[in-house]
Amino acid sequence: MKSLLVAAFMICSCAWVHAQQVEPQNEVNSVPSSDEFTVPEIPDPLFLVSENGIKKEISKEDVQKLQASQIESVEILMDNESIKEFGDKGRNGVMIISLRKED
Repeated sequence: MKSLLVAAFMICSCAWVHAQQVEPQNEVNSVPSSDEFTVPEIPDPLFLVSENGIKKEISKEDVQKLQASQIESVEILMDNESIKEFGDKGRNGVMIISLRKED
């Protein structure tokens, strides 16, 4: 299940990078400098944990502390859907982690 969280986080990250505008280069035969190969910092999505129908914002560190046995499902919201539901906080995507009910 931890690999599912990693995959979901990567989907959010890749979607964000894809959505960014890239300016075309004017010179076709130019060799880019090493500075042009830097990877942009990818902002984290909004992480929410849903327990008993109540959603609570958590940090990336708290997500990493979750045990696979605690997780029931993971839902990813992106683009307009995440902004519509969560406002500006959802602009980088939203990961909703539903926890299993404790017996």
